[in-house]
Amino acid sequence: MTTRRTPDGRPLVLKFGGSAFADLDGYHRVARYAVRRVTEEKRPLVVVASAMSGTTGRLQQTLDALVEDPPADAAAMLLTTGETVSVALLAAALDAEGVTARPLPAADTGLLAEGPGDRARLVSATAGTLAAALADCPVVVVPGGQAVDADGRTVMLGRNSSDLSAVAAAAALGADTCELFSDVPGVCTADPHLVPEARTLSRISYEGVRRMSRHGAKVVHEGAVDWAERGGVRLLCRPFPWYEGPDGGTAVGTGPEAAAVVVHKNSDVWCFRSARQRRAAGECLWADGLAVVEFDTAGEACLTVPTAVRGVARHLRAARRLDDLCLVTTLWPDGSTEHTVVPRPEAAAEARRRHALLYPDPGNTPGPAVPPPAKARSPHSDVLVGPTRPLPTENSPLT
Repeated sequence: MTTRRTPDGRPLVLKFGGSAFADLDGYHRVARYAVRRVTEEKRPLVVVASAMSGTTGRLQQTLDALVEDPPADAAAMLLTTGETVSVALLAAALDAEGVTARPLPAADTGLLAEGPGDRARLVSATAGTLAAALADCPVVVVPGGQAVDADGRTVMLGRNSSDLSAVAAAAALGADTCELFSDVPGVCTADPHLVPEARTLSRISYEGVRRMSRHGAKVVHEGAVDWAERGGVRLLCRPFPWYEGPDGGTAVGTGPEAAAVVVHKNSDVWCFRSARQRRAAGECLWADGLAVVEFDTAGEACLTVPTAVRGVARHLRAARRLDDLCLVTTLWPDGSTEHTVVPRPEAAAEARRRHALLYPDPGNTPGPAVPPPAKARSPHSDVLVGPTRPLPTENSPLT
């Protein structure tokens, strides 16, 4: 298909999270949507694809079952294969829709990072290779959450970092908007899977969504917000499949901050003997590319650490983990923050109670807590490693 370019048509940049690829039909749905957008708007298109839902976690489990502390470069080589598979499948689906799309590896995205291979820090983004690809082909598909280091090796920008690579590419190409599609209706005042009363914000400032992300909300990658603000890129957070008008979802840029409740459901709580020890550990964890939240509870100095992340044990030798406890954070309208630690099974109920304090509705008092649904995982997420099964032992036959 040939797409007529507008004289100064800035490219479209669309990012699709793993939930869009919960099944193979998801690639066809995304392809049809992409074709419609590029046909209607007659602009070149960059599609940033995440791994199909569940793939990266499945790969991580396989690696953890093999060795306790794998090298960062080996971890990056394995964990980035999920996005590579999505890029190839989406390019094939676009071809089936009559659109020639060029699948690009991380080396051709213009994104440069430094640091550990499995959670590197993005340091620069240049448009040269992407712009050249778009000049030859109206649609390119790139892997989310990947870059290369100074030696040309593919590195991972941490978990859930497809937002970051999409926004950095948009900024480098001079795009005025980057659209981020996920399984929620936009930036919400709480996780709608846990708090059905959560409200979808029509707009929010960069600082507002950065504050939510910094305190553990899985809204927009904090680094992506920084790149968007520096590059003057407006973010549109939207659900997919997308059926409504072009002004739905949440616009991130100019706008208010927002009160919100955050449940740190994928983090463990660790306590230290002193605030000094916590501060030292927190600085080391941040330097390793891990987002942590420091807080005090019951007179103890605590912080959260993402669950089951490689290489954190050496920073937590002076701490003890509070098993089966979960942090719930309330971001108040005046800018203050309140942290509450509750038993993990009670986290959703506590979040609903806190949200009712932020957004009282006399006619709709909170009912009983709704158990959080299991995150959808693609039935094809085992394509790289096969179904879960015990690994061979020294005395078992190899097949």
